[in-house]
Amino acid sequence: AAAAGAAPAVDAWAERAAARDLSAAELQVQLDLQAQQQSEEEGKAAAATTAVEEEEVPLYGGGAAPHVAPAAPPPAKKVGLHALRRMYESGEPLSVLTAYDYPSARLADGAGADVLLVGDSLGMVVLGQDDTTEVTVSQMVHHCQAAARGTRRALLVADLPFGAYLTPQAAASNGVRLVKEGRADAVKLEGGVRAAEQVRAMVDAGLAVMGHVGFTPQSVAQLGGYRVQGRSAAEARSLLEDAEALQEAGCFAVVLEMVPAPVAALITSKLRVPTIGIGAGGGTSGQVQVFHDVLGLYDKLSPRFSHQFARLEGPMRAALGRYCAAVKRRSFPARRHSFGMSDAETRLLEAEFGPPPPPPAPPARASRARAPNGHASPAPLARPHEPQRGGLRLVRSIDEWRQLQRSGELAAARVGLVPTMGALHAGHLRLVEMAREASDVVVASVFVNPKQFNKADDLARYPRTLEEDAAKLAAAGVDLLFAPSAGEMYPEEEGSPQPFVDVSGFDLLPEARHRPGHFRGVATVVTKLLNILQPSTVYFGQKDGLQCVLARRLVAGLNFDTEVVVGDTVREPDGLAMSSRNVHLSQEEREAAPLVYTALLKLTEAHKAGERSPAALRACAA
Repeated sequence: AAAAGAAPAVDAWAERAAARDLSAAELQVQLDLQAQQQSEEEGKAAAATTAVEEEEVPLYGGGAAPHVAPAAPPPAKKVGLHALRRMYESGEPLSVLTAYDYPSARLADGAGADVLLVGDSLGMVVLGQDDTTEVTVSQMVHHCQAAARGTRRALLVADLPFGAYLTPQAAASNGVRLVKEGRADAVKLEGGVRAAEQVRAMVDAGLAVMGHVGFTPQSVAQLGGYRVQGRSAAEARSLLEDAEALQEAGCFAVVLEMVPAPVAALITSKLRVPTIGIGAGGGTSGQVQVFHDVLGLYDKLSPRFSHQFARLEGPMRAALGRYCAAVKRRSFPARRHSFGMSDAETRLLEAEFGPPPPPPAPPARASRARAPNGHASPAPLARPHEPQRGGLRLVRSIDEWRQLQRSGELAAARVGLVPTMGALHAGHLRLVEMAREASDVVVASVFVNPKQFNKADDLARYPRTLEEDAAKLAAAGVDLLFAPSAGEMYPEEEGSPQPFVDVSGFDLLPEARHRPGHFRGVATVVTKLLNILQPSTVYFGQKDGLQCVLARRLVAGLNFDTEVVVGDTVREPDGLAMSSRNVHLSQEEREAAPLVYTALLKLTEAHKAGERSPAALRACAA
């Protein structure tokens, strides 16, 4: 763009084409193929859109997230009492999880749990109650029905809630209801010797029954709060008697909750049925945990015996926040989430009611005070992890970014990256728009990469407008701005070798000979950004065609799990490609620069028409 005239550039281009410079030709072929592929894909997309509008489409399922889970394998054989017995006798630990509805049951069952327990703990973790005593039989039936629909393999056990088994007859009646209406495979009740008659009544009614001793949550008031049971020898002896009474009454398994590990191991050794521990050490026949505790989804209580194998509240809250923000800025729903009409039907509708109103515009940005020079004063940059206008969050270091990843906020999100060197213009913002349409989270990086400058004065002159860039990115809907320092990206230790990334063949290109080290610097910084930010998709502008080719080769050659998307060049009205460097053009250079694009258009037309003579190409572009 800095050329003062078009003819020298055209001559050089034609001479290189005539000399058949293989390296340049190879890259040019790739760029041609890329452009052709993009054109074909756009044509297919347009055809697909028309086809979709002409046919019936499902109301649900069309807006699936980009990361679609693989089809579930055929369900394994249903776990019954005989299967549990075989596991117990072989010494295989039994895995038990609570589940309260279709999603939790489907996930726990698919994860391989042997037993799913629809526990009355639903009163606390699902209904938000202070304890389990408010749960009713009808609520248990309701949740059992939902969990049963999500259970294919596991044995489904349902809790009898507080007050539902005061007598043997009530226990049998309510137990049958949980199996008959709730579709449970078995039922569970709390209590030892005092509950033996109820167990016998349910077994006589044809029910499979699981017992529960130790700390029994339904008796929390009677027990004096959440306290470990069986700490003394006398209490341990009593617990053993309770467990043995349940076994003799017909229970197929017994839960031991908040019992000292040695006591639980003793009871397990004395029984002929499996024990399921929760807060009872590792010497039981199996373990049970609450679904919400395992996934970090309960906010009121974190028992010592529970372990959070994941902390999903942060990622879930972040995903919901992205949805709310997308609605506010009208970036959702996009076209792919909407339904259309055929052209013929649209014309009929418009003939009767007139053309449809234009789509509502995105919310206007809040006005800002004007600086003395007449320009809008840029908003102050947000501190790390602090929301800015439009939800933009600024991250200045690699450690901060990795803390964000570890927090789970980006888990399962499709991340789109727009790497820039700042001084943003409409071309950059078009890439942001593309990323916004296809991504759950949009990240922009602003980093003036010193490794791709071969002249110190060129690096020093490069425009740096981070505050203005941040304001533009916030308005465009970017979620995260990664803006590290040079020292952060290239930490140097005196006397130590510095790593870099080189792509074979690029240093032989004519452009590389005029910019020694440039492509090595680009390859190094792109590799670093992909490694640090780990985006699903990275967006480049076609204006820097060789950099696009370089990025594709890096992703393929270094096995990055990232898709490279190239956006069309965005131009000024006179055809000059938008560039951050255009501000350095003199008036004379600015007036001459569009001639390069004009000449390239003429060359393209001549080449498509079959012209191959360098002299003729020079003449048509003069």
